[in-house]
Amino acid sequence: MALVNVKKKIEKAADDLGLRSGETVLAACTTNPSGTMTRMLSRELGGALTAAVAGKVGGSVQNPDEGMASEFVDGQNFLALTSERLLLVKVGVWTGKAKELLAEWPRTDVAAIQVDSGRLAHPLIIAFSDGTAVQVEGAKGTDPGAVADAFAA
Repeated sequence: MALVNVKKKIEKAADDLGLRSGETVLAACTTNPSGTMTRMLSRELGGALTAAVAGKVGGSVQNPDEGMASEFVDGQNFLALTSERLLLVKVGVWTGKAKELLAEWPRTDVAAIQVDSGRLAHPLIIAFSDGTAVQVEGAKGTDPGAVADAFAA
Protein backbone atom coordinates (compact mmCIF):
# COMPACT_ATOMS: atom_id res chain seq x y z
CA MET A 1 0.00 0.00 0.00
CA ALA A 2 1.36 3.41 -0.95
CA LEU A 3 1.96 5.83 1.87
CA VAL A 4 -0.10 9.00 1.98
CA ASN A 5 2.17 11.90 2.89
CA VAL A 6 0.13 13.50 5.69
CA LYS A 7 3.17 15.46 6.87
CA LYS A 8 3.23 17.26 3.53
CA LYS A 9 -0.51 18.02 3.81
CA ILE A 10 0.03 19.58 7.26
CA GLU A 11 3.00 21.61 6.05
CA LYS A 12 0.97 22.89 3.09
CA ALA A 13 -1.77 24.12 5.48
CA ALA A 14 0.72 25.50 8.04
CA ASP A 15 -0.60 29.08 7.92
CA ASP A 16 -4.26 28.00 8.19
CA LEU A 17 -3.41 25.72 11.14
CA GLY A 18 -1.44 28.37 13.01
CA LEU A 19 1.97 26.73 12.96
CA ARG A 20 4.41 29.04 14.68
CA SER A 21 7.53 30.54 13.18
CA GLY A 22 10.31 27.97 13.48
CA GLU A 23 7.90 25.13 14.37
CA THR A 24 8.57 22.13 12.16
CA VAL A 25 6.34 19.15 11.42
CA LEU A 26 8.26 16.01 12.38
CA ALA A 27 5.69 13.35 11.46
CA ALA A 28 1.96 12.96 10.82
CA CYS A 29 -0.63 10.28 10.11
CA THR A 30 -4.36 9.75 9.71
CA THR A 31 -6.34 8.49 12.70
CA ASN A 32 -9.78 6.94 12.97
CA PRO A 33 -11.87 5.98 15.99
CA SER A 34 -10.81 2.62 17.38
CA GLY A 35 -12.58 -0.26 15.60
CA THR A 36 -13.32 1.67 12.38
CA MET A 37 -11.56 -0.75 10.03
CA THR A 38 -13.20 -3.73 11.72
CA ARG A 39 -16.65 -2.23 11.22
CA MET A 40 -15.89 -1.36 7.59
CA LEU A 41 -14.71 -4.90 6.83
CA SER A 42 -17.75 -6.35 8.52
CA ARG A 43 -20.09 -4.17 6.43
CA GLU A 44 -18.22 -4.84 3.17
CA LEU A 45 -18.19 -8.62 3.46
CA GLY A 46 -21.38 -9.00 5.47
CA GLY A 47 -22.58 -12.00 7.39
CA ALA A 48 -22.42 -13.09 11.01
CA LEU A 49 -19.20 -15.06 10.54
CA THR A 50 -17.37 -12.03 9.14
CA ALA A 51 -18.63 -9.84 11.98
CA ALA A 52 -17.45 -12.41 14.54
CA VAL A 53 -13.99 -12.71 12.98
CA ALA A 54 -13.63 -8.95 12.54
CA GLY A 55 -14.68 -8.40 16.16
CA LYS A 56 -11.68 -10.40 17.34
CA VAL A 57 -9.31 -8.16 15.34
CA GLY A 58 -10.53 -4.75 16.54
CA GLY A 59 -9.77 -2.88 19.72
CA SER A 60 -11.85 -0.94 22.18
CA VAL A 61 -12.53 2.76 22.15
CA GLN A 62 -11.07 4.58 25.12
CA ASN A 63 -12.55 8.08 25.39
CA PRO A 64 -12.23 9.45 28.89
CA ASP A 65 -14.67 12.16 29.88
CA GLU A 66 -12.07 14.21 31.73
CA GLY A 67 -8.49 15.35 31.50
CA MET A 68 -6.37 16.11 28.47
CA ALA A 69 -7.54 13.03 26.58
CA SER A 70 -11.12 14.36 26.60
CA GLU A 71 -9.98 17.08 24.17
CA PHE A 72 -9.31 14.43 21.51
CA VAL A 73 -12.09 14.75 18.91
CA ASP A 74 -13.41 11.49 17.41
CA GLY A 75 -13.53 11.08 13.67
CA GLN A 76 -11.10 10.75 10.80
CA ASN A 77 -8.39 13.27 11.62
CA PHE A 78 -4.75 14.00 11.04
CA LEU A 79 -2.40 13.64 13.99
CA ALA A 80 0.76 15.71 13.62
CA LEU A 81 3.79 15.92 15.86
CA THR A 82 5.72 19.15 15.58
CA SER A 83 8.85 20.36 17.30
CA GLU A 84 6.60 22.04 19.90
CA ARG A 85 3.15 20.41 19.95
CA LEU A 86 0.94 17.44 19.17
CA LEU A 87 -1.83 18.59 16.83
CA LEU A 88 -5.18 17.08 15.95
CA VAL A 89 -6.40 18.40 12.61
CA LYS A 90 -9.73 17.97 10.86
CA VAL A 91 -9.56 16.23 7.47
CA GLY A 92 -11.66 17.61 4.62
CA VAL A 93 -14.19 14.92 3.73
CA TRP A 94 -14.14 15.61 0.01
CA THR A 95 -10.63 17.00 -0.43
CA GLY A 96 -8.54 14.99 2.05
CA LYS A 97 -6.77 18.22 2.97
CA ALA A 98 -5.99 19.59 6.43
CA LYS A 99 -8.93 21.87 7.25
CA GLU A 100 -8.71 23.19 10.81
CA LEU A 101 -6.96 22.68 14.12
CA LEU A 102 -9.25 20.70 16.44
CA ALA A 103 -6.98 20.32 19.46
CA GLU A 104 -3.37 20.82 20.49
CA TRP A 105 -1.16 19.74 23.35
CA PRO A 106 2.33 20.99 24.21
CA ARG A 107 4.82 18.14 23.84
CA THR A 108 5.47 18.36 27.59
CA ASP A 109 1.82 17.31 28.15
CA VAL A 110 2.24 14.13 26.09
CA ALA A 111 3.71 11.28 28.14
CA ALA A 112 3.88 8.63 25.40
CA ILE A 113 2.75 7.68 21.92
CA GLN A 114 2.61 3.95 21.29
CA VAL A 115 1.79 2.23 18.01
CA ASP A 116 1.21 -1.51 17.73
CA SER A 117 0.90 -3.47 14.52
CA GLY A 118 -2.52 -4.70 13.54
CA ARG A 119 -4.02 -6.60 10.65
CA LEU A 120 -6.36 -3.87 9.47
CA ALA A 121 -4.96 -0.75 11.14
CA HIS A 122 -2.35 0.15 13.75
CA PRO A 123 -3.72 0.67 17.27
CA LEU A 124 -2.32 3.99 18.46
CA ILE A 125 -2.36 5.05 22.12
CA ILE A 126 -1.63 8.60 23.20
CA ALA A 127 -0.95 8.97 26.92
CA PHE A 128 -0.96 12.38 28.58
CA SER A 129 0.93 13.67 31.60
CA ASP A 130 -2.28 13.91 33.65
CA GLY A 131 -2.68 10.10 33.51
CA THR A 132 -5.41 10.05 30.84
CA ALA A 133 -5.04 8.32 27.48
CA VAL A 134 -6.91 7.86 24.24
CA GLN A 135 -6.79 4.94 21.81
CA VAL A 136 -7.43 5.38 18.10
CA GLU A 137 -6.44 3.59 14.91
CA GLY A 138 -3.57 4.84 12.82
CA ALA A 139 -4.24 4.22 9.15
CA LYS A 140 -1.56 1.83 7.83
CA GLY A 141 -1.00 3.75 4.61
CA THR A 142 -0.10 6.94 6.50
CA ASP A 143 2.73 5.50 8.64
CA PRO A 144 1.56 6.07 12.23
CA GLY A 145 4.79 4.45 13.45
CA ALA A 146 6.68 7.53 12.26
CA VAL A 147 4.74 9.68 14.76
CA ALA A 148 5.68 7.39 17.66
CA ASP A 149 9.29 7.18 16.46
CA ALA A 150 9.58 10.98 16.15
CA PHE A 151 8.13 11.40 19.64
CA ALA A 152 10.60 8.91 21.12
CA ALA A 153 13.60 10.53 19.40
